[in-house]
Amino acid sequence: MELSTVALFVVVALLITGSNGTVCYAAVESLDLRCLLQWDCPHASPNTTYTVQTKTQGDPWQEVPWCVCISSRSCDVSPAFSNFELYNMIRLGVHLSPSSTAWMRPLKFDYSDFTFSPPSVSVSLKEDHLTVKVQFPCAANRRCTLGRCCPISELIHPWTTVTVYNKQNHSEYQRRTVWTQEVVSHVEFSGLAAGQNYCAVANFSFPTFSMAASPKSSPQCVQTVSQSVLLPAVCLGIGLTSLLLVPLLAVFLKRPKHTALTSENQPETLASVQDPDSLVPLSPVPVGPCDIQLEFDDT
Repeated sequence: MELSTVALFVVVALLITGSNGTVCYAAVESLDLRCLLQWDCPHASPNTTYTVQTKTQGDPWQEVPWCVCISSRSCDVSPAFSNFELYNMIRLGVHLSPSSTAWMRPLKFDYSDFTFSPPSVSVSLKEDHLTVKVQFPCAANRRCTLGRCCPISELIHPWTTVTVYNKQNHSEYQRRTVWTQEVVSHVEFSGLAAGQNYCAVANFSFPTFSMAASPKSSPQCVQTVSQSVLLPAVCLGIGLTSLLLVPLLAVFLKRPKHTALTSENQPETLASVQDPDSLVPLSPVPVGPCDIQLEFDDT
């Protein structure tokens, strides 16, 4: 029931009428900032020609140079628009005669008409840090040269949402939303558990209208390093470091000890062996004749 209501609304909204009662059915298709106008005028003759004009908010109506007096029933007006923050309008003119043109009621072309393709993601892992690279789909615009992909991030600055989740446990996830101002967006995540399989998906939306959002990208997954693999690697690193540090430490401790033993084993100098009192020089003392006594042995 809901789908039928939406379909009816689209048909009624695309029924446009000219000033002279000419009726045409027109539709605007938009994908990745492309704007394709298609129409059908049931009562127009097969030789009828058409002209398409566009208008950006604040500017006058301008003819689309490649869609003037054409007999086809479609016109790609994508290169005519460059500012998607403003309101853009499109109108169809039906040439009734060389001097008479019936202009249909204008159709708007703004963010509510936008649809987008999903972005693509790639992941890179360093320890428990995961970096997600988001690349945006190509857009059709006059600032994009032929043969070169022009990402829509060159034309608008979208909101980019990246979700990283545990593939075995979807309740474990992290989500980041960033305002992308570069051609490619990089979003980083940390705190991932070891030995788990994590997947990343991303989508983006128009900066001022979140309802104009892309579908989610295809998931890209990566396996974090298991503890059983990480622990032997850590132990090996510690072991190799020890093998290098132990000899250096032994040499460092051995050199001061050798110096101390050498100083202790040195022979003592004469000054260190002799009694300090014996080193005091003797000074001569005057002796009188009466102080001299002679003693003789009886033998």
